[in-house]
Amino acid sequence: MDRVVDLLCVGGGLGGLAAAVRAHDLGADVLVAERSGMVGGVAAYSGGFVWVGASGLPGGEADGSLAATESYLDHVQGEGRPVDRDARRAYLRRAVEATRWYREAGIPFEVIPGCPDLYHPAPGSTGEGRLLECAVPGASLGAWRDRLRPSPYYETGVARRDLYSPRARTEPDRLRRDGAERDLLTHGLGLAGAFVRAALTERGVDCLLHHRAVELLMDGDAVAGAVLEGPDGRVAVRARRGVLIAAGGYGGAPDAAELEDVPALVESAPPVVDGDGLLLAQRAGAATVRGADPFFSVGFRFPGETHPGEPGPDGGVPLHRPLLEHLGLPHSMIVNRDGQRFGDESYYGALIGALRRYDGRRKRWANHPCWFVADDAFRRRYRLGPYGPGEPWPDAIVRAGSPRELAEAAGIDPDGLAATVAAFNEGAERGTDDAFGRGTLPFIRRAYGDPDRVPNPNLGPVATPPFYALPLSIVGFGMGTLGLWIDGDARVLRRDGRAVAGLYATGNAAATKELKGYVTGLANARNHTYAYAAATHALTERSATGR
Repeated sequence: MDRVVDLLCVGGGLGGLAAAVRAHDLGADVLVAERSGMVGGVAAYSGGFVWVGASGLPGGEADGSLAATESYLDHVQGEGRPVDRDARRAYLRRAVEATRWYREAGIPFEVIPGCPDLYHPAPGSTGEGRLLECAVPGASLGAWRDRLRPSPYYETGVARRDLYSPRARTEPDRLRRDGAERDLLTHGLGLAGAFVRAALTERGVDCLLHHRAVELLMDGDAVAGAVLEGPDGRVAVRARRGVLIAAGGYGGAPDAAELEDVPALVESAPPVVDGDGLLLAQRAGAATVRGADPFFSVGFRFPGETHPGEPGPDGGVPLHRPLLEHLGLPHSMIVNRDGQRFGDESYYGALIGALRRYDGRRKRWANHPCWFVADDAFRRRYRLGPYGPGEPWPDAIVRAGSPRELAEAAGIDPDGLAATVAAFNEGAERGTDDAFGRGTLPFIRRAYGDPDRVPNPNLGPVATPPFYALPLSIVGFGMGTLGLWIDGDARVLRRDGRAVAGLYATGNAAATKELKGYVTGLANARNHTYAYAAATHALTERSATGR
């Protein structure tokens, strides 16, 4: 049966749900359409960080520190890279407005104590106050708890405010046990779960699962709704105030690697991120532009792992797990086929440029293929993907009694690896990395290191046999460099800069043109901020006729 609503949100992740909350509270009839059988989207798979400067929240920066936030972003983007400063300032102000509003509306944004900016110390950076998180009991989601997309990447149950506190070292088992008993949703599940609770459980917003948007309905040159393909056929949804594209990026598309200029790319985000929203909007006249810097990492497919809850051939959709938190732990490194390191492994973002480097003289990618190399001290002390500390690793992971033998077995240059390990170990014993500065950023030491490792939480020698080598894939996070061109109200624009009436976009579907560089938590913050902006404009500025 066809439907008429005020606002249609295409995508049941963070952006679509955030817009639904705002629109509902403005008195609108809202519908969320999600193509999969689960809600939460890419945010549920994320670390759940939310980065907002000058928020004025308890424990956060005061309102007057917006200038410092801008100074920090100038540092992050680097020299000689133009940015629309007016658009950036407008975004930063809107992020504060949106975050405060959502907190009052029941989203439990809390400042993470003692959590510094990614590149702190730096001009305009802070030691704490800009990184937020959400934690909610699973039971508070009601019937939607079982529909929240599970995260295969992060352990849930302990909020970062506790994870970074002395309690995490004195009573870690108690913290985990208490979190498990309460089914406390943290990290990305906490963030996504908070918006699921607010939109679907508390406000009762209608959400159609297994409904994929396949066509936009047009009224002249204005978007007037969308056609959804569901289990019972097609449904035409007329949207009086607008349609929001919140269906993510294109990392799962066949041409994603070519678009991102990398040798190969596998997507670690939920397997529904293949460019639906971009294609829909382009057919309505929208412009696709290049915005944010490339953002991806390295990962590995452990035997038999599949995306949780996703049907597929042979029992499920293969899961390519980004190593994320593993890369910053001691007793490990990443090397190329020459056996050489090529960046600071402790923060995956620091490897992006090197992974895209092409060696014109040798006519090959300089740092791909590459391997994660670790020793048995790593295996005994730390988790690797689904394997806990001390558990045996699968036979698919190459192992040998010495670095040279490991290199020969894996296809790495033996002389290069032996020399790299020797040089790395010498510095690691002192807690220094003269080559790439691994373990020098306070955020990385706290978020991705071993607090019990002295003097550097991110450094330890690779010296205890047997040695292991995992061949790495380049893994996307659903965050492509291309996206729909939007303005400060999240209106989708045409190539000539005019808005496509009735069409909005947020999240990874929207290009990040107002900001250069990346800081942890920015993508989640942009998502709920532009969702707020879209719903506000659609419900308060745009007439019901779409003109």
